Amino acid sequence: MAALSHPAASRTDPLYGAPVVGPGETVASIGDALAGAVLAPAGRRWRRAAAAALAPILAWAGSEAALPGTRLDGAGGGWWIGLAAGCLMIAGLLRLADVAWRCGIDRSVQSAALLCAGIAALHPVPVGPVSLAGLFAVGFGLWGAALLPDLAVLRDRLAAGAGTRPGTLRARFYRALSAGWRGSALQWLAWTRACRGLALLAILAAVAVLMDLALTDALRSDRQDLLRRDTLRPVALLVEAVLAGAGLTAALAPALRRVRGLDGLVTGRHLDILGRLILVFGLAALYCHVTQIVTAVLYGGAADRGAAARRLLGEGAPAFWTLVLVGLMPSQLFWIGAVRRSATGLGLIGAVVAVGLRADHDPIAGAVPGAGLLAEAFAEAVGFLGPLGLCGFGLLLVFRLVPPVSIAQTRELALAHNPRAEARAPEGVPETGSGLVAVFASEAGLAEAARDLSVLDRPPRLDAFGPVPMPDAAAALHRDEGGTRRLALLGAVLGVAAFLAVRAFSGEGGAADGSTAATALSGAMSWAMSWAMLAVPALSAAVLGGTFGIAAALLLALTVRPDGVAPSALTEPFVLTVEPSAGGRDPAALARRLRRLPETGGRPLALYGGAAAAGPRR
Repeated sequence: MAALSHPAASRTDPLYGAPVVGPGETVASIGDALAGAVLAPAGRRWRRAAAAALAPILAWAGSEAALPGTRLDGAGGGWWIGLAAGCLMIAGLLRLADVAWRCGIDRSVQSAALLCAGIAALHPVPVGPVSLAGLFAVGFGLWGAALLPDLAVLRDRLAAGAGTRPGTLRARFYRALSAGWRGSALQWLAWTRACRGLALLAILAAVAVLMDLALTDALRSDRQDLLRRDTLRPVALLVEAVLAGAGLTAALAPALRRVRGLDGLVTGRHLDILGRLILVFGLAALYCHVTQIVTAVLYGGAADRGAAARRLLGEGAPAFWTLVLVGLMPSQLFWIGAVRRSATGLGLIGAVVAVGLRADHDPIAGAVPGAGLLAEAFAEAVGFLGPLGLCGFGLLLVFRLVPPVSIAQTRELALAHNPRAEARAPEGVPETGSGLVAVFASEAGLAEAARDLSVLDRPPRLDAFGPVPMPDAAAALHRDEGGTRRLALLGAVLGVAAFLAVRAFSGEGGAADGSTAATALSGAMSWAMSWAMLAVPALSAAVLGGTFGIAAALLLALTVRPDGVAPSALTEPFVLTVEPSAGGRDPAALARRLRRLPETGGRPLALYGGAAAAGPRR
């Protein structure tokens, strides 16, 4: 999103005037800041935050031992599922829309979605296991795939001795997790397509699990004809999920910005847009609930009016008014620009909104049967604060192991928007094998050189490496990667087929007790008459299979060896490796051809290798 060059952008406009990355940020400074935040020893602030998060976890564990029966309830399960689905939907939509400002919050949203899905699995969740498995699998897939280039940066810095010895356990840990990432043009192409495919699956998984939640809510409440009358309920759950995810992200972004000193990467523009996002979805959620009440009172029958009365004035009133006054109304404070752009105000209101939305999930299980009011209140508080502390402690651990902001995406943003001085060739000559290594200041120069060498009668074997995705270089090298789409579709089809087969021959299909195949088929067809009960878990099964397919395609791309020696010593500039083909021109002739290219049309900053090693140009 080229918002910084938008003609309407001005210094006074609160949305378009603030930058999405600090004006002084470069490829090198971003790597130093984000890798240093992980590799540096834990500071006093981190230890204090970890201790604060551990306190409710220990209280929760102690209450389980001292007061048996104090457990997590279905209200918490539905709320955590909503948080996970909302965060995943935000991450998926931002990735597919390719908006530039996502870089500052993408990692936070993905990490929160993964942890919330895991915590939801600890509850008696009001959704099917297939829906929850699809949500967790695609959340882990998107998070892990987006991390690959950043893990390679940490691996290379540790290998170079940045703060520890190359042979330490931590160095081996990042070397194993980076899965052989070298930053070649083909790997970047496969990575981009895998992330976009997983983003689409994340949206589908979020919608599926929220539909499953709405169906379960309809079956266990007085809304049992939900699909016929209360059609806004699924929409309200979806809107509230995105609102809760945005609130959680708004609480995390200012904290990371302050604790990690990431003002140049999580800027005021991120805060402003998060505030606007919470405002818009807060209004949408208010509209859904007001419309539900008005429709029930004016156009519903006696049962509808009775349900609305119980919700407004009866036993459901505490939950409803907590939802409105705590979960929805605070979002309207973001009409005020000063509140919206305040880091403290955004974090506090975002946290309040996310917590207040828990009131919209009816509890399934109480606290302790026969206990007094005090014990019940204690059990409910512990059952809420314990998982919350577990989520906070999990985020603290995650951001000690991986960068809190994507290095690769932020570098791409800095290259696109920040004016920079001419890049310098690296000091020292990297290992080159029998060919050439050409160093370029930009991807455009590398692509021009690759096109020039590709038109020779016997063109050399070329490969490109860089710190960010290189679509132009991949096109110049005629690299293509079609396995992601094919394996994703194959995995989705196999996932749906496996789900239908299990349903047809399981107890729910009528054949789990050894009855005949005809009886099983009859039971399966009877169960399939309810389209919603079939379509929603089938969609989750397709997401689950598609996630495994995309993961397989990405791993296959990582195993493809580059055409030439990957220059491990060059991590910042763009690099073209040139291996002469049999009967083709020798390295010296290829070097002379590259040096004759125009300075703005493909001439390298430096050439290394063979008789053509000449160092940086003067």
